[in-house]
Amino acid sequence: MWLKIVTTALMIFSVVMLFAYVLIVGQKPPTGAPRKEQIAYLRRGATYVGIESAALIGSVVGAYLIARRARSEYLEKSRQNMEALIEATLRDHAKRPIDESPGEEDRSS
Repeated sequence: MWLKIVTTALMIFSVVMLFAYVLIVGQKPPTGAPRKEQIAYLRRGATYVGIESAALIGSVVGAYLIARRARSEYLEKSRQNMEALIEATLRDHAKRPIDESPGEEDRSS
């Protein structure tokens, strides 16, 4: 359950970050701005891209793990259903008398 919560939180965080780009990074400094302002803008931008990338990668990994877990649960349930079907079929065949083989009524006519 915690994996679903973390994955959902990362997805929400990523979407909020996408819309908050201008607020987080700020406006691009003008061409003639001092070098310190340009470097600060680049740092904010690089930090933003790094955090956004990490959040998106975390979301993808979480979704992959959730899907893998669901697939293994599905395969296990499918195997259990197949075992139950085989056991029920064997029980039905064991209950049938030996002289009532399938198809014998067709041969007698």
